[in-house]
Amino acid sequence: MSSDKVKTSQKVVGDNIWRTKMLEQGLAQLGHALLLVSSRGEVDFASESAEMMLTKDCGLSIVEQKLVAELEPDNIRLQNAIQSAIDSKCPQENSIGIYVHRAQFPRPFYLVLTRLLKPGEERREGHSVFILIKDLNQNIERWANRLKSSFDLSPREIECVVLLTERRDVEEIAAVMEISIETVRQYIKSMFKKMDVRKQHELVSLALEYRRNR
Repeated sequence: MSSDKVKTSQKVVGDNIWRTKMLEQGLAQLGHALLLVSSRGEVDFASESAEMMLTKDCGLSIVEQKLVAELEPDNIRLQNAIQSAIDSKCPQENSIGIYVHRAQFPRPFYLVLTRLLKPGEERREGHSVFILIKDLNQNIERWANRLKSSFDLSPREIECVVLLTERRDVEEIAAVMEISIETVRQYIKSMFKKMDVRKQHELVSLALEYRRNR
């Protein structure tokens, strides 16, 4: 290879590394991270922000090259979503969105899993999976303060309504909050009265309105 071609090749590699670093920095500032999972279910690539984000006791971690959620209900959903993306025979590119709760933060991670279709015969081994991780804890304090000041919700009621906005059922909320199902129902009943609504979907819609517009 001529020296000119070597220099051109090195420049292309350098440009690609620079673009990757810029992309990672931009995503990190947004509270986002990237993972690439192989058809074997193993993490092949993790952005720098992912490595910082996925630490012990944060709700998500990489254990023996596998992405694992701390809470069992979330982990079951996560593993099923990864396997579904790997095994899918459908030619369209679909995405799967799931939440992963964190005990020390009021808002969870939101994961978007997208399968990366392989060509031809390689599909028999399964697809790779691209995972975008979003940290939804950003601006949660402002949202929580709005709900508290407007409806006098307690911290536990706010935690409960946040989980409801994630489309979790009563059983899942009880597991995440480590309380009984009956206690969850009492929280919801109390919030109905405080927020002047009669149905759960009205409660969720009102809470989300306060997150978006006020």
